[in-house]
Amino acid sequence: MLRQSVRAFSTSAVSKMARMSLIGTIGTDLEKKTTSSGKEFIRYAVAVNSKSKDDETSWYNVACFFPAQINFMTTYLGKGAKIFLEADASNTSYEKQDGSRARSLMLFQTSVEAIKFPKRPEEDGGAPTQQQQ
Repeated sequence: MLRQSVRAFSTSAVSKMARMSLIGTIGTDLEKKTTSSGKEFIRYAVAVNSKSKDDETSWYNVACFFPAQINFMTTYLGKGAKIFLEADASNTSYEKQDGSRARSLMLFQTSVEAIKFPKRPEEDGGAPTQQQQ
């Protein structure tokens, strides 16, 4: 017997929502920071290579605000780790040193999964492979 399902959509609109999923390599050190309101987060960049050797590497700036993910990443991951990343994407506007305005794509991590660890995990029973919010 074939079941028919109906999906209900909300009438309230979510504005400016974009999500991205990437497989890439952490290309910078994980940088711990604190917001002006005292919330800790980490920033890092992910390099994504295309299948074609002729194409350039694409770089994405990422911020993570979830304490469990921050702990996981600073303990087990770092520069050189290959990850699967899911993130909310947002274009931000900022002022450059010369006074001109510029836009940048910023990814706000929602989940991360380790594909390849850059260093050997500490002797605590092994490293988990996934952290979500």
